[in-house]
Amino acid sequence: MDDSEKKPFELTASLEDYLEAIKQLIDDTEHGHAHTSDIAKRLKVKMPSVTNALGVLRKHGYINYDTNYPVTLTELGERAAARVIRRHRTLSAFLRNVLLLEPEVASATACRVEHVIDDILVERLAVLTRELTETRRCATLRKRLAEGYAGSDAASATVSPGGPPPPTKEFVHDA
Repeated sequence: MDDSEKKPFELTASLEDYLEAIKQLIDDTEHGHAHTSDIAKRLKVKMPSVTNALGVLRKHGYINYDTNYPVTLTELGERAAARVIRRHRTLSAFLRNVLLLEPEVASATACRVEHVIDDILVERLAVLTRELTETRRCATLRKRLAEGYAGSDAASATVSPGGPPPPTKEFVHDA
């Protein structure tokens, strides 16, 4: 296969996690860069894993990195990190504010889903979340959803861990 037939580089979920962590570390500090040891702590990985991932990200133009120097994002890296963070925040807001999941559960779930969700779906979830949580005309729907979730939470609480999920009710639209 020659160069014209090579598949374009696609970020893996793991590499997206690195970009997200780097961006958050940069934004959380005054000096505008991330240290490899801080990246390892944030992602709960060992230093050789960080070094390997940073090498891949540098090779493909996402970061500026040399051994013994801090990490910064390139313009490409900034855009990719911002995209991952937006997906995470949008998913987390939807899961917390519309599905009323606990913040920790919402964030952990968003972390898993953010890598596979389509950008169009993210945008539509953002609109749906905003409409359902901020408009007065949705107050009755918000109340009905909360009541429905409370019933499903009680049903799922009776299932032992590892057991079968509780039966689901068919959705019936009231005219």
